[in-house]
Amino acid sequence: MKTKRSVLIFIVGLLLSSAVAAEGLIPRFELASSDLEIRRLAQPNTYFDKTGRKFAILGFESGSFEAWAYPLKLLRNFEFSFLIGSSTQPIAGKDIVRTISATPAATTLTYAFQSFTVKATYVAAVDEPGAVILLAVDTTEPLTIVCSFLPVLQPMWPAGIGGQYASWDGGLKAYIISEPTRKNHGLVGSPAAQGISYTPAHMLSDTPNQFKVLIENKDVARGKFIPIVLTGGKGRREDVRKTYETLVKDPEAVYRQAVLHYERLRQDTLRVLTPDEKLNAAFEWAKVAYDNLIVDNPDLGRGLVAGLSPSGTGGRPGFGWFFSGDTYMNSLSLNSYGAFSSVKEALLFTQKWQRDDGKMAHELSQAAGYLNWFKDYPYGYIHGETTPFYIAACYDYLRMSGDIEFVKQSWPSLNKAYAWCLTTDEDGDGLMDNSKAGLGALEFGSLTGIRTDIYLAAAWARAAYGMERLAKAAGDPSLERTARDHYAKAQKALEAKFWDEENGRYAYAFNSDGKLVKELTPWSSVPLVWGQGDPARSMLTLEKINSADLTTDWGVRMLSTRSALFEPLNYNYGAVWPFLSGWVATALYKHDFSLQGYGLLTAAVRHTFDNAIGDITELFSGEQNIWPQEGVCHQGFSSSGVVFPFIRGLLGLEGDALTGEVRFEPRFPADWSDVAVDNWKVGEETISLRYRRSAEGVRLEVGRRTNAATKLIFAPAFGLGTNVRGVTFNGESVKHQFVAPPRAQAVQPRVEVVLGRNDVIEIRLDQVPELLPPANASNTGDTSQGLRIIRSEFKEGRLTTILEGLANRTYDLKLTHPDLVRSMTGAKWEGAILRVEFPPGPPGEYVRHELVLSFR
Repeated sequence: MKTKRSVLIFIVGLLLSSAVAAEGLIPRFELASSDLEIRRLAQPNTYFDKTGRKFAILGFESGSFEAWAYPLKLLRNFEFSFLIGSSTQPIAGKDIVRTISATPAATTLTYAFQSFTVKATYVAAVDEPGAVILLAVDTTEPLTIVCSFLPVLQPMWPAGIGGQYASWDGGLKAYIISEPTRKNHGLVGSPAAQGISYTPAHMLSDTPNQFKVLIENKDVARGKFIPIVLTGGKGRREDVRKTYETLVKDPEAVYRQAVLHYERLRQDTLRVLTPDEKLNAAFEWAKVAYDNLIVDNPDLGRGLVAGLSPSGTGGRPGFGWFFSGDTYMNSLSLNSYGAFSSVKEALLFTQKWQRDDGKMAHELSQAAGYLNWFKDYPYGYIHGETTPFYIAACYDYLRMSGDIEFVKQSWPSLNKAYAWCLTTDEDGDGLMDNSKAGLGALEFGSLTGIRTDIYLAAAWARAAYGMERLAKAAGDPSLERTARDHYAKAQKALEAKFWDEENGRYAYAFNSDGKLVKELTPWSSVPLVWGQGDPARSMLTLEKINSADLTTDWGVRMLSTRSALFEPLNYNYGAVWPFLSGWVATALYKHDFSLQGYGLLTAAVRHTFDNAIGDITELFSGEQNIWPQEGVCHQGFSSSGVVFPFIRGLLGLEGDALTGEVRFEPRFPADWSDVAVDNWKVGEETISLRYRRSAEGVRLEVGRRTNAATKLIFAPAFGLGTNVRGVTFNGESVKHQFVAPPRAQAVQPRVEVVLGRNDVIEIRLDQVPELLPPANASNTGDTSQGLRIIRSEFKEGRLTTILEGLANRTYDLKLTHPDLVRSMTGAKWEGAILRVEFPPGPPGEYVRHELVLSFR
């Protein structure tokens, strides 16, 4: 009887222990699968984030992170450690983190030791100022999970508050981080936790605050999640507490809403399927990267911040505040994939900070609600190109969305901005002057003391071009005529003042005396994207940019290595910026340098996954494929290095909702046989495209959802020497023309048709050998070693291609239809592959080589 009683007492005790341990745990639900999931070994020093509109976790794959409830930094150095059984020796999470798995909605870090595995899944709420971490624990021994962090509760730089404190609330099972005015708060805890810190509540110290979760029975956590919840913000403590309680009550809802949000983002925007799976994934991740930068600030409203990175002991999370220039530049990418509502919201946000004289703000700290940002700090309006880029961005939005009401609503702002731009042309040459307007391409150093740089000149010319069309939409014929004249004058001045006849390229800038600053830079690509350069001169400039002096395997340097000012890690004078490489790639595509454009596009694709998963770092060294330590890890405009050349270059998708004209001018690698485009939005029109290439030619199937009059211009690019035998539209022969610029790099038939609901265009071709993009793979830390293609020419049945490669190096090139090559010089056959041997030269130096293919 005594034995039975002892057993009963043991069982009751075990059940009570299990009940206590199980308190606060929730049933473990299945995480949604995603074809965008990236799974690899964890890299403890590599950045990751999970963000929503009001909250951000910014951390590292070690599991250490800081948390922001915009605009407040709640805490930093949040970390896990583990105690087995009665051991007092902690096992640091950073020492046993094994893998990372990331989807748009959630990131999971797996910590594994000999007796336990803990999977921590991080999810940011989409529209609430909070986040949840779901711990899935499997253990063979009793386990204590210790969560430690340093409370901060400071607004973003340059604001500050004092008197912070943190104390454990046993009822909430959370730390309350607050300050004496009770206007700023943070909460972090778990319904399964116990507080264990002894730091006095009225002070913050260097000793972390801690709470723990005890798992005394291995069966208790099986099939369960342990939720950890973080929330905070500016306002009433009661509201912050209510948010915390909401998240604690249903963590699964936070996750499900995030999954649904990213599914809708994907379904509601442009979708593309190409033979390049990494490119497809990088495009979808770029949408996520942009979406994660939409911030709803309680004092300022909702806009697009420039980028995110951990602030460490500081108060600025990368470029985590509102930069108008970044917004305008990024809007071109968002317009390209149909995120019109996000663009409109972001543009309207920037209008609130327009100066009385019409100049648009350059930057706005998220902490502006705590201080007088524009009065007391000098950064608000320091850039000159922001204002003309605002006009250009509004025009791009109008052209793609057809939203005339937005233009009418914004007309007073646009008028003021345009008038301000005109005041900055001190010398009357038709171009804005940096000396009067402010900074343009560069922000410091010897190349800033100039009259006008080519970036500002191009932005102004595009603004005048766009203003003519904006004025027409707004019903202002007088300004429409005036803007047309301004554009003509700006175009003429740009051509006359920036062309460097000696070097055969567009120069970086000119000085007050009109003397050229003859640096070769990728900034020259900006006017070329918008068609502002003379066609022949544009081609010559791009040939210079294609050289190894400027172009690397991972992007385009800010300055040529031949420049006396070149410094590989200098922010403005040698680093590689993915966003600027994207402009070069787009310019290359628009001028049919398709092989070169594809090389830069795929470099940006690799950057999507080589550091932070799904995000592209702000800049890279000009000598090695590595990012500098101070580079912002999640930089918005870096994702444009994927989106902009992909949509407007490789795919060649352009539209004008006001005229009902759409363009599909693809420049695909010659071995791409099938590309599908769906949900392409131009105004109220939604179009799908299916491109197929075979031995007979190309077949394009077009579908759309409305009956509105829509004209399609279809102009695919093929290899030099291709013969077009004919074109049909829905089975009937139609006329075609050829796009034939000087120094043409492709054969490009052009077909114009008026679309029905479902149509078919077929182009019959005589195939020729076509070079495929070089496989210039580059790993982190590599120097530039890849093959450079400078230009090609086809004459009398011979394709001549100028190449650059390392001296004494052999490269392989692939091409289609090798059986149609009659003879060649400059290479040897290795099966169906061309093996190109470069001549001797100094080690590590690039030299030129000519490849000539004679066609049958």
